[in-house]
Amino acid sequence: MEIGIIGVGNIGSMLLETLYNENYTFNIINRTRSKLKKYEKIESIKICKSIKDVYENSKYIFIAVKPQHIDEVFEELSELEEKENYLISTAAGKELKEIIEKTHKNNVIRIMPTVISKIGKGVTAISFNKTIEKNFKKSVIDLMKPLGKILELDEEKFDAFTILNSSGPAFVAFILESFIEGAINIGLHAETAKDIVLKTFEGSIKFLEKEEIDLSELKYRVSSPGESQ
Repeated sequence: MEIGIIGVGNIGSMLLETLYNENYTFNIINRTRSKLKKYEKIESIKICKSIKDVYENSKYIFIAVKPQHIDEVFEELSELEEKENYLISTAAGKELKEIIEKTHKNNVIRIMPTVISKIGKGVTAISFNKTIEKNFKKSVIDLMKPLGKILELDEEKFDAFTILNSSGPAFVAFILESFIEGAINIGLHAETAKDIVLKTFEGSIKFLEKEEIDLSELKYRVSSPGESQ
């Protein structure tokens, strides 16, 4: 299988390194060539000279460029003959309708991954153009499973998903920092406080999953007073 990635910045490199499989060939391109250097000696990764090369030699093409360059990429793609391949856009705020109009391509997909997709623990939203048949939907979802859970979502819900999921790790980091600072303030060493807080959050999540209980039940088990003797 041949996979193209246009833009190998934060999202593009995450996709490349997470989806990497020696059975796949990756055709990649990036505006800043220095970011491609670390991939030069990997046999199954081909550094392309043009977007045309990526498009014509790949079945699935991820578009992961910065917002200020996305329309340039769409324009270049619009000049290429439509093939039996699929454009997969990671661009926030660019709806399927707009991508189809600007690229003159019908096989278009939107995805919204998150930074924690890099370790296979994220949730990635995906939305397909209506022209894409069910069996191809499954093949795309299977391709992206290394990212974690793949959730097919109506496109109108993407903004809410982005706020909750893609921005979520930043809010989690803020909460963790607050707990760690509180622990330091009551006398714990910084590294000890960090270790306790991270393990407590990790353990709580795993406990909820294993016990299959509601959040309220966990609160009750922790905080309910013992029976009087």
